[in-house]
Amino acid sequence: MQRGIESQGIPTVLITLDVEQSSLMRPPRAIHPVGFEFGHSLGKPHDKTTQMKVLMAALAELNERQEPGNIHDAHFPSY
Repeated sequence: MQRGIESQGIPTVLITLDVEQSSLMRPPRAIHPVGFEFGHSLGKPHDKTTQMKVLMAALAELNERQEPGNIHDAHFPSY
């Protein structure tokens, strides 16, 4: 789906907790919140501060030209 959206000229960013599986799909842009549990892609429930930091990190990726399949680790000590 991400490639289809990108083909229409709309940039996308994947937030993934499963780097191994996501790497196989070679997403155009992706971040991996290191240490996050499955089901907490943006952070723990009700942790608006961390959730906002994850979203801002993902949005920052939109400005970067990247090699498809290159998933950037992102660290959030507040998690």
